[in-house]
Amino acid sequence: MFEVRKLLGVQRDNRVKVRLLVSTRPGVHLRELQRLLGMSFNSTRYHVDKLTKTGEIIRVEDGGYSRLYPPGIGEAERAIFPLVRGETDRKILASLTTKPVLSNKQLCELTRLAKSTVSEHIAGLIRAGAVKTRHINDLGVFYELEQPEQIRLLLKSQNLNLLRRATDRFIDLWDF
Repeated sequence: MFEVRKLLGVQRDNRVKVRLLVSTRPGVHLRELQRLLGMSFNSTRYHVDKLTKTGEIIRVEDGGYSRLYPPGIGEAERAIFPLVRGETDRKILASLTTKPVLSNKQLCELTRLAKSTVSEHIAGLIRAGAVKTRHINDLGVFYELEQPEQIRLLLKSQNLNLLRRATDRFIDLWDF
């Protein structure tokens, strides 16, 4: 009887960890979650399936990946979260939060990225609905954020996650 209660307690603890990680890292991949938890992939998937069935997390299939979100995240936000997780997209979005309208050339200067890289990522950000184009008379094409305040908040939360990850890695190195 004690073993059954102990097993149920461990499962409950693992589900709490899954919920916590999903809430602090919306859009996390199933595989990334597995690495963060230090559990087997099958155990991670089992707990994710149970939490999904009870509505405690949302699982979305996205291009061969399972992305996980806390409940209450809308589709528009779900499209933006994966973009904010990528370093290049984050640089571009952060640049667009500093100045409301920027050209491709200005983005290249601010981010220190190649023109082709900026163009490719801007196209993805436009498809995701995070960025829109604006044609200004003879000056050409400029880019601006669709929802600047929401993007600022997402970038701010992502920067906190990056700081937390950097701290965790430093601690891991220190505890060798």
